[in-house]
Amino acid sequence: MKTRPLAIACLTALVLAGCGESSSQRQGSQFGTPEPGPETDFNQNLLLQSLVDNALIPTYSNVVQASETALARVTAYCEGEIEQNASRDESKEQAREGWRHLMDSWQQAEMMQIGPLLDNSGSLRNRIYSWPNTSGCAVDQDVMLSRQDGYSIDSRTNSRRGLDALEYLLFNDNLNHSCTQAGTAPVGWDGLTEAERRVARCEYAILVSEDIRSNAQVLLDAWQGDAGYGSVLRDAGLPGSAFATAHEAVNDVSDALFYLTEVTKDAKLATPLGILLNDCGVVPCAANVESPWAGHSLQNIHNNLLGFRRLLQGGDDADSAVGFDDYLLDVGDADTASRLHQDLALAMELTLAFGGTLAEALEQNPEQVRELHGQVKAVTDTLKADFINSLALELPATSAGDND
Repeated sequence: MKTRPLAIACLTALVLAGCGESSSQRQGSQFGTPEPGPETDFNQNLLLQSLVDNALIPTYSNVVQASETALARVTAYCEGEIEQNASRDESKEQAREGWRHLMDSWQQAEMMQIGPLLDNSGSLRNRIYSWPNTSGCAVDQDVMLSRQDGYSIDSRTNSRRGLDALEYLLFNDNLNHSCTQAGTAPVGWDGLTEAERRVARCEYAILVSEDIRSNAQVLLDAWQGDAGYGSVLRDAGLPGSAFATAHEAVNDVSDALFYLTEVTKDAKLATPLGILLNDCGVVPCAANVESPWAGHSLQNIHNNLLGFRRLLQGGDDADSAVGFDDYLLDVGDADTASRLHQDLALAMELTLAFGGTLAEALEQNPEQVRELHGQVKAVTDTLKADFINSLALELPATSAGDND
């Protein structure tokens, strides 16, 4: 097999650090050379159709629906803050729950960075969710800037918008700004009362929620219709297609699965554990967890695994959908299909076994986090070796250079 670039937008520095773990994976003599698709009568266009109609588009549609619910709840909460009504604390918790549901949906979509989410260096993805590029100070600055005439969130940098910004606005109860460098404090913030600060933040939260909903709809629209990317994948290999063969398109989709290696395993687990370099050196470091304000890191990982499973089996209904596991069965590799499902199920169970947040576990019981990391690694080791080899797929370059 040969390697090719994988343009997952949020890898940045973590890919550069992702070479520190050992692995049982062995590269075969064919590594670095192209292979044709396996000799089989398996209908790869049917696989692509199932992936599009039963996994990809439904996942993006769920994000749109969840973004609409989140916007409605944030708006209701903000109205309570403005009116200072007695139920505003309850409304805030409902807004937070709306964010949690939206983040759950998005974390499944994070596993499906294909086509439109990769265009322009992942610009659409980063407008919706820019982690690990986040900044509480930048959000605080735009809370005040957004009150000025002519402000447009469309022109703002990604760290000032998206799900990570909305998390900060809804879950950070500290009404002081987060800017520590001289000259960066949001102008006018210190002159506001506590009630005015809450209103300012919730009003900006509405703008951020509207922006998320708008970009989620852009994503869904990019996949639908005769000119959408869904049709591009369904028609792979046909005359005029962007893909010379259906196998090329299958490989394009399979690249997305490697988010589980580069991001879920390395950035979300190995880095905060100190297996890879983090802000604390090479020791467990709660400062590096995802979704720190909401304490939602484990749920994010769980939903990454759900998204992976949806791609693996071609949809939520394993009996009716056609997935990569069916492709493995067709080429005679039932063992790899079974192992992926078993290891995936165990990893999902482990995410539900924690009694608190990931940050708390890193401080109190890092061995439990190491166990989860090891189980996710079992999935990715199989993905990088037997899965790729059996289906004659190309290993993304970022994973090929990773010793983990």
